Amino acid sequence: MEQKPDAIQQLVWFQAGPPRLELTEEGPFLCLYLDGIMQSKMNQLAPAATLSPHLVPILRALQQLKPASVLQLGLGGGDINRFISTVLPNTQLVTVELNQTVIDAYQRFFCLNGKEELIALPAQDFLQHRTEQWSFVLWDIYPLFDGWQQTMQKIVEQSGTILINLSQPEYQQQLEALLTKRSYQCHHIEGYLNLLYEIKSQAEK
Repeated sequence: MEQKPDAIQQLVWFQAGPPRLELTEEGPFLCLYLDGIMQSKMNQLAPAATLSPHLVPILRALQQLKPASVLQLGLGGGDINRFISTVLPNTQLVTVELNQTVIDAYQRFFCLNGKEELIALPAQDFLQHRTEQWSFVLWDIYPLFDGWQQTMQKIVEQSGTILINLSQPEYQQQLEALLTKRSYQCHHIEGYLNLLYEIKSQAEK
């Protein structure tokens, strides 16, 4: 994860916490920070591209699989949303984000107005009331919350492809204990603590 630099060229938008949201303009880039940690860095000249290394394999998987439906848990700056809106406009995208203020920042500064549904709820509350199967699930939640294993178990029971961005590698052992019945790969992101878990669709076994 990338820390906020000491010097910010131009402060565009700020909201005191919790959570503390800051949006900076650094040359052609818009950067969103949540409690001092960069969530997104968008090139305003190429908004559908990502500048986050841990998202590159996720976008590659999306482009290869072209899933009919995507459930995204955790919004950040909306890199996935902009990519799907541009490259996969027919994909149904539902994004669940805990903080309405993060959604507000995305809609005001980072959104490309694609077809998407944004829901302000804790992931565990959303999954308690939704039973549909998703072609592709992306878990990008930081920090992990109490009881995250139970919520993750519901995700693992999905039959589709699952991508998990584990930003707290100290939980690697607990996560892998939930994946014993699924085929997966763990990708290390060079220069980052993040571990990216790619869990194959059950149809690919």
